[in-house]
Amino acid sequence: MGRTQRAALARGVDPRAGRRTVRVLLPEWLAEREHAVSRKTYVADRALPRLRPPALVACRSAPSAEREVTRALLALNRTGLAESSVKRFRASLSSFFAWAVRERLIATNPVTDTRVPVGRGVRTAIRPFAEDELEAFHLAVSVRDQQLADALLIASWTGLRWSELREVRVRDFVRVPMPVLLVSRAAPEGAKAKVTKSGKSRRMPVADRVLSLGGGMRGRQSA
Repeated sequence: MGRTQRAALARGVDPRAGRRTVRVLLPEWLAEREHAVSRKTYVADRALPRLRPPALVACRSAPSAEREVTRALLALNRTGLAESSVKRFRASLSSFFAWAVRERLIATNPVTDTRVPVGRGVRTAIRPFAEDELEAFHLAVSVRDQQLADALLIASWTGLRWSELREVRVRDFVRVPMPVLLVSRAAPEGAKAKVTKSGKSRRMPVADRVLSLGGGMRGRQSA
């Protein structure tokens, strides 16, 4: 038995398990992943088999995988994929290899010491509406749907995500000592309600402009 094999066995890793390829192990990981993470995360993880380069597909779960992971990140960067998408790919890949470590298939995660290359594309910055622009947009939307227009105004002034706004209820509106919304739940599109993205509750101050909506705000909260 070689030195590498003895070291692996000492850490509780079976060297023979490391001979299984990424192609073989990915379906097993995804089967467990489906019921362990949010739907959004699982959808992103399911893209891993599609985005993986051929060399990484055939790569065995061993320390040599680090070289192929770096090559995979560089290859995705050259395709012009957004840096955020490459980071998402790396995060999924890291979760996969972390699972392999927990399963005693490999000793270390080959993604840990890799870095995402700087993206080549131009980053699109978010520019919030100025107050007059927001009011003009609110007026335009209210012609078609007043309740939706008011929901838009509430989201803009409170900073709530749409998933959080779906779960706001009348009981979450507190007037004393100052008007705030208690935000503790979220309902992503097509998914069941859950805790907020951060996993924490928070209090969002309610501006006078939102308070002036009156019944419109209460109607949206009780929806």
